[in-house]
Amino acid sequence: MLIAVLNGTLSEAEQDTYIRRITSRFPAGTVERITLDVQGDFVDVTYTLHRFRNLRKMGGYCIGEPADWNLAKQAELRDTVTHPVDAD
Repeated sequence: MLIAVLNGTLSEAEQDTYIRRITSRFPAGTVERITLDVQGDFVDVTYTLHRFRNLRKMGGYCIGEPADWNLAKQAELRDTVTHPVDAD
């Protein structure tokens, strides 16, 4: 996790308070970056969460996210017939 302090300084204790506040809402592994922008008596806090990729598997191979595919591969995905699985 990357922590950036802009336009001023914050003590370690103040930074830890903001980090604990964010990680109480999101697991620490999902937070990529925290930006603490000091504006006088106030601190603007922004954070970036880890983007989980939607990997697809076609033909037995992981081939990445559908948005990254060429038009032919996207058409193949649209034309794929899914078979329901009965849970008996």
